[in-house]
Amino acid sequence: MPETKSKARKFLFPSLAVLLSVVITLALLEFLFWLVLHQKYPRTPGIPSKEWVILSGHGRRLRPNLDFTQWFEVSSQKVHFQTNSLGFRGREISREKPAGTTRILVLGDSITLSAFLPEQEVYPGRVEKILGAARPVEVINGGVYDTGTQEQLFLLKETGLKIHPDLVLLGFYLNDSRPPWGFENEYYRLPPRLTEISKTLEQYSYLYKWVWKRFLVSHFLGQKAPLRLDWTREYLETDWRTDRAAFKRLIEKANMDFGAAWQEDSWKKVFSDLDQFRDLASKNHFQMAIVIFPVALQVQSEVADDYPQQKIKQYCASQNLPCLDLLPILRQHKDENIYFDHCHLTALGHQVISHPIADFLKPML
Repeated sequence: MPETKSKARKFLFPSLAVLLSVVITLALLEFLFWLVLHQKYPRTPGIPSKEWVILSGHGRRLRPNLDFTQWFEVSSQKVHFQTNSLGFRGREISREKPAGTTRILVLGDSITLSAFLPEQEVYPGRVEKILGAARPVEVINGGVYDTGTQEQLFLLKETGLKIHPDLVLLGFYLNDSRPPWGFENEYYRLPPRLTEISKTLEQYSYLYKWVWKRFLVSHFLGQKAPLRLDWTREYLETDWRTDRAAFKRLIEKANMDFGAAWQEDSWKKVFSDLDQFRDLASKNHFQMAIVIFPVALQVQSEVADDYPQQKIKQYCASQNLPCLDLLPILRQHKDENIYFDHCHLTALGHQVISHPIADFLKPML
């Protein structure tokens, strides 16, 4: 018996020593990565964006009952941001519509959400003010960042139908067949709970963040992972504004983001999702409409084509589905400060599109 205890101690102490060495090494590495990467990945004051969302089995949802004020680098301003008990941006709304009120639910991605701008400066809030001048109208912002038509369809099924909308407006963007980095659970290839843990570790550990980005993402996404943002070099180094061949190369490079809208296969998925939207509209007695957001490159380039807009407008015409193309409207203001980046509109950009959207919706109310 003493000999057994002696053997156990013989293995226990070296094991503890190894474990302690690993812990100390990881702590030192974390400290070194903090020194090197703190400026590259600074923590934003306020609530981290990971805490805004819940990862459901069908993608992201905004966390209900948020209420905070935060500085956003994108817009260089502090913004008060809140969600209601259903997880939609803005004030609390009743499940039952007030008598005589028309209720419009707007679905979309980060362009529709625009968390970095005050709610009243984003197009759903502006459209509500315009339409509300003539009749009682509620316009509810159902945007959730990094989502596509698939996730927005599930959001409508699970939450949107509970508020009995009279009209659902889908804010369609060109990467909606595949948002950047793919859908959340597809990106991680992990169960939702493990995905949430991984996102938490990314927020608080610079070492884990580096390892995840350099190794794990490459492992899950394969050799295509580094190519997802490869279009940025083409964007910076070529004259896509006047050279048609350069514009075409840029679109091809962005095939895992907005360039997906120039790929025939991506439309099969989009049209399948839109068919399901239409079925829900028919069964639940609401009007369906689409507004198409262009990528800023289409607005700014003299040689850009509108292939994606033509594809979705052809579908809408075949299904008698109201559809508004914002590309011609935004091109009229291309020399103004209407974009923060390649897709997100400034307050002026939202102002530019709000009256055309309101005019588009009026006949449906």
